[in-house]
Amino acid sequence: MKLDTTAQTARATLSLLTVVVSLFLLGILVLVLCMGLQINPFRETTTSFLVAAFVGLIGVAGVLVLLNVATNISLIADAKVAELRIDPRRGLLRKWFAAFFTLAIVLVGLVFGGTYLSKERYLGIIHAQADEVLNENKDVLDEASRRLASGKPEDYKRVFDIRTFLENQRSGLPQLTLIYSGRFANKLAFYRVNEYFPGDAEKGIYNPVYFACTRNLDCDYLTKFFSGEKVDILRKYTVRDDQFYIYIPYSGRESRFVLLFNRSNSYGKLGS
Repeated sequence: MKLDTTAQTARATLSLLTVVVSLFLLGILVLVLCMGLQINPFRETTTSFLVAAFVGLIGVAGVLVLLNVATNISLIADAKVAELRIDPRRGLLRKWFAAFFTLAIVLVGLVFGGTYLSKERYLGIIHAQADEVLNENKDVLDEASRRLASGKPEDYKRVFDIRTFLENQRSGLPQLTLIYSGRFANKLAFYRVNEYFPGDAEKGIYNPVYFACTRNLDCDYLTKFFSGEKVDILRKYTVRDDQFYIYIPYSGRESRFVLLFNRSNSYGKLGS
């Protein structure tokens, strides 16, 4: 093989290895961001594709390293540059670094921006579905308000059935928890009704379950609402563990309660 052909082959092989390593490093950057912060803005199919591509890059890089073609031949090529009068392209390394860091910044923006947009989109979809269900069942909500004010075990069982009914009106609705208030030692307390009924209505037994609010999430919101203040619908989500919360307050004629829709969503909405 001619020396000029050998030199060009070495350069092409080294360039290929540089591209593969660059993509691999960018993949590591995205992987560290997603795993370190426990976020994922991509859909399941896209996530599987990216993981497969990442593994493929490892294989390609491994083949190039094992063949040891890029490194050994590039050394020979560099030694022959002066003899063959092959002028190196000045500024190539600088351009490579600029392109690499530009792509890195774009990927970081994609991860964080995509995570934010996917969460907002998901909350918007769930909020719209919840509004449809509640608007279609005003009479059921009024009944729940009356039952809570009564405070009898059979009434709480009916509230439990109402919660189950509302939760299953749309296939995409997340878990529904009904939060109501009471008093303990003359202090405001929060209770919940979820998928398990804590008692036996036939035997007249009902053991209320406390709802433990979370500071900086819903404690102040619930306290204001059950103290008689007017509040709006609260939409919250966490970045790290992909938890979504939608609090919908309801003020009935006889009592107040909050409908909490929440779900853990481990994947985002970017991709296919």
